[in-house]
Amino acid sequence: MSDKSSSGKGFAFVNSGTVITGELLVENDLSIEGTVKGTIRATGTVSIHVQGAVEGEIQSASVKIGGKVTGNVTANDRVILEAKAVLVGDLRTRELIILEGAVFHGKCEMQTGTRSGLVA
Repeated sequence: MSDKSSSGKGFAFVNSGTVITGELLVENDLSIEGTVKGTIRATGTVSIHVQGAVEGEIQSASVKIGGKVTGNVTANDRVILEAKAVLVGDLRTRELIILEGAVFHGKCEMQTGTRSGLVA
């Protein structure tokens, strides 16, 4: 399902109860309340909600994790681990925010430089 975000850009949505297996290529933002098993590449923000889960690699401009991610995460701008987030995998980003209660098992590599809206 696709719609418009508040910024006027389009976004994709994976609803609760939905399981997607394979590679997702998304222009703009992606919101996940279901399960994705595979690689995600997005030009915008990937948001994994509390009930959402990703088993695989994520590459995007920004990533916001509220649910569970098992796999490596690369974000050109920022990664936010919310209070109920679980990330098991390595992380590469320019800016990292970890809220109290979040769980992170892996290595973190901080990038330097300017923000970019494109996935490398």
